[in-house]
Amino acid sequence: MSFKRPPQPPIRTLLYVPGNKLEWMRKAPKYGSDALTFDLEDSVPPDQKTASRALVRQAVDEVGALGRPRVLVRINNFSTGRAEADLEATVAKGVFGVQLPKAEGAEEIRQLDAVLTRLEKQAGLPPGQIFIMPLIENAIGVRNAYETAMASARVGYMMVAANGSVGDMAQSVGFRESTGMETSYILGKVVLDARAAGITNPISGLASDPIHDLAAVRRRAERLRSFGFMGTNLIHPSHVQLAHEVFGPAPADIEYWKGLVESVEQGERNGTSAVVYKGKMVDIAHLNHAREMLRLAQEYPEHSGSAGRK
Repeated sequence: MSFKRPPQPPIRTLLYVPGNKLEWMRKAPKYGSDALTFDLEDSVPPDQKTASRALVRQAVDEVGALGRPRVLVRINNFSTGRAEADLEATVAKGVFGVQLPKAEGAEEIRQLDAVLTRLEKQAGLPPGQIFIMPLIENAIGVRNAYETAMASARVGYMMVAANGSVGDMAQSVGFRESTGMETSYILGKVVLDARAAGITNPISGLASDPIHDLAAVRRRAERLRSFGFMGTNLIHPSHVQLAHEVFGPAPADIEYWKGLVESVEQGERNGTSAVVYKGKMVDIAHLNHAREMLRLAQEYPEHSGSAGRK
């Protein structure tokens, strides 16, 4: 199967907000994350899930109208019998994407795609407007990650939850995290499968360390970025700025890339594509990377003016 995916705006930070807390959802934009997930799944008790749909829809209408941050809704998995009702209650103009927890394969992605297509039509929304973000949380999901990503052009993002010694992934796989090596295969496979499928913004999470141990949170964020993840989910507002520093470009990075572009372009005008820049040999591959990084930086509000060409 081959298809063209819609452009995937970069997401460095995705802050979770319980869907049964309307005021929390209303306040969440002030924390500065690139995206918000209004959660109808694990953070909402079973006896509040039905009532929470209306709260999430109200928050979607109010916060989604702002344009930034982008708003996603985490629904319950289809196996619970709640997913379709979650979607019918919350799909609206302000929804950027739907997060499907415990995603295990292509069939449920196609099922979600079909429901979204129907609801977009009913709401008068452009077809295919709403992204799907599968959340990989168990061994089956890891095994089928590439097939999941290729099941629909709507799959513009993919998230894997594989940190810590508790949670769905740890229970499914059986690992006990102590050095970080225990999850290396899981993280690497999901990044590779996502990239091979054309997803440029794989995401993981920072939910395993003590909330106020910012040094530990930063170490985990840096490890995820080293694997190739371009963003992270967050459960606490205090982690937003830290994650932006790790996953987003620093002003010094932007200046470096701009200088590299100018140096290689000057070399091309002089008849060569390989030049020495900052003491290192750089060529077309480095030029293309620098241009892509500058393009991504333009997507972030704090860099939109500084990442342009000189």
